Amino acid sequence: MPHDPFNSRWMPLPIQARLDLLRAKRYAALIVWETLLCDALRNGTWRTSLSASAVQRETRLSHPTIRKAQKDLLDAGYIRIISGGGGTRKKITFGLTPIENFGGRPAAPPNQKEPKPTGNWEL
Repeated sequence: MPHDPFNSRWMPLPIQARLDLLRAKRYAALIVWETLLCDALRNGTWRTSLSASAVQRETRLSHPTIRKAQKDLLDAGYIRIISGGGGTRKKITFGLTPIENFGGRPAAPPNQKEPKPTGNWEL
């Protein structure tokens, strides 16, 4: 991911969640969480299927460190597994816990779909 500090989009994270990970010395979990969140925002959803190899390219963390960080995030409730993983060879899709008021609107509950847009579609 190219770094362009002047033209990039800001990504707010809940301060308390960030502080909790830092106090627990879960630095890798914070880095992995931010990486997964960036990918989810690029997708326009609260979901990501970013592989551990892709996370490694972005962060330069080792595969075992990434897997441990993902487990820490799962245990803390910041992410959840939607599909894949376990004994399967299927790519893991993570659902990220929505950030309240991100983008100026309340976060949708994690298990509900966002409502379809309605309105006058005629010009």
